[in-house]
Amino acid sequence: MTGPTTTGRPGRERASGRLVVRETVTVQGHDVVVTRLTPTPPASAAPVVLVHGIGVSGRYFGPLAHELALEGPVLVPDLPGFGASPRPDAPLDIADHARVVVDLVRREGWAEPPVLVGHSMGAQVVTEAAAQAPGLAAGVVLIGPVAEPGKRSAVRQAWRLLRDGRHESARANWVVMTDYVRTGPRWYAATLPHMLDYPLEERIADVHEPVLLLRGEHDPIAPPEYLERLAARARDPRVDQVPGEGHVVMMHRPRAAAAMCRSLR
Repeated sequence: MTGPTTTGRPGRERASGRLVVRETVTVQGHDVVVTRLTPTPPASAAPVVLVHGIGVSGRYFGPLAHELALEGPVLVPDLPGFGASPRPDAPLDIADHARVVVDLVRREGWAEPPVLVGHSMGAQVVTEAAAQAPGLAAGVVLIGPVAEPGKRSAVRQAWRLLRDGRHESARANWVVMTDYVRTGPRWYAATLPHMLDYPLEERIADVHEPVLLLRGEHDPIAPPEYLERLAARARDPRVDQVPGEGHVVMMHRPRAAAAMCRSLR
């Protein structure tokens, strides 16, 4: 296994009650851009890692990350090939992305295990990371998990994504769409089969830690019956939803999402 190293000069800024550091680290042979938020003064809540979905980057976690960072450290990576992180020679599969997340967590050397939070495809990544490394996490939060058996086609997922747009704010749609443009159709299309083939409902049974399955009330990408199906396979599940929201629920209702994430402490 390639050990993680730090490259480049970290960028630092101060937000109200938080120190924000952005840097590039090398993990599993990949350069990964990470944003680290730390409360100032230090607070005692468990660390949280936020893992984004397909085609996007960690920036749509901004409101949630800043809310969580009022109480404890937060780490937000751009997965290899997405956002500001350079592209590998070929897209990583879910297991490879999970190994990156596992090494990032171990690199931090936190005194207590973090809560792993994944959105959309990121829900697959954090599930796989927790299954690969029992004891790595204090709990796992799956926001808008994908992809429902019987609906695993590019056409069905694209149609659901379009339907979701009407439940999102103009800002959320802008952030997601501009990230998609940055990713590009070829990289997105090459990554999509890995997402569609991942058996989330099987791997969730291998997660020993508590699992929170969370969705927006109007999310067409993660319907309630799919969350209930996942909960039936998990060892220690809880299902919740945020009223009136769509797929990118954590961007619109960061305080509610943060409280739910913190509930797994």
